[in-house]
Amino acid sequence: MRNPKFDGVMTALCTMYNKDGSVNSGMVKAHTNFCIEGGVNTVLASAGSGQYVNMTARQREDTIKAVVEGAAGRVPVLAGVLDAGLGQALENAKRAEGAGAEALVVLPPYYVTVTQEGIYDYYAALAQAVGIPIIVYNYPGRVLTNILPETLAKMMREIPSVIGVKECSDYAQFLNAVRLIGDDGAVFSGSDLAFADQVLAGAKGGVIAASCVLPREYAEIYQLAKAGDTQRAHALIFQYYALVKGLFGNGMHPSPLKYAMQLMGQEIGEWITPVREPDSATKELLRGELEKHGMLK
Repeated sequence: MRNPKFDGVMTALCTMYNKDGSVNSGMVKAHTNFCIEGGVNTVLASAGSGQYVNMTARQREDTIKAVVEGAAGRVPVLAGVLDAGLGQALENAKRAEGAGAEALVVLPPYYVTVTQEGIYDYYAALAQAVGIPIIVYNYPGRVLTNILPETLAKMMREIPSVIGVKECSDYAQFLNAVRLIGDDGAVFSGSDLAFADQVLAGAKGGVIAASCVLPREYAEIYQLAKAGDTQRAHALIFQYYALVKGLFGNGMHPSPLKYAMQLMGQEIGEWITPVREPDSATKELLRGELEKHGMLK
């Protein structure tokens, strides 16, 4: 059954580092606070925007603890589990739970070829190992493992702690997931630009990286879409369309996001390999868009 505690704008937070590669907890807390004060409903630590796959277990744990402290009970804290196989996923899921995460956002196994039955078994094993809810993260364009809507619906009917999915497949598959899952779970948008349309079509919220920069704006878009105000929700998306596109410039992530945050006055710490500053064209675009919207510091 869907848990409404996790509805709304779910911000995929960035992680800030010191020169030695350790997590700068103070900057992470400040970033968390910026987003929450902007009106987001939930924060997600150490996922894609937080550079999960480049982090050590200690870095992930430190990040989650910093986000929990920064959130201070104001909104729920989720944590990513983006491992390729069950062994590491189990270990990191337990670490995230121990660090204070209230739910997990979990990729399916990837690199190896798996069946839908194998995917079901994977999430069932994770559900047995931890005592907090699981949101499935379906991103076939990135990891080449696609969880079909039928499998998602079956998991949400049969595995009590699997409560939803961040759906990053195509729009037709998103709609079919909404149709099949119904009231057994929640479908969350994974698209920063299609967010309003997907809420209008039945998404209960979305995991939105751009809300690191535009928390107030995405909180408003969510409320408008939830109320069925299509015209105003679209108008707000269109107003910030070029900026949001620029935040994912040239396929880079999360460097344009962090660079934009820096231009707005947020401290972003050090650039840690392999993530580098964005190219000059992306920098120029972001500066221009932020200036146009009066967001430069």
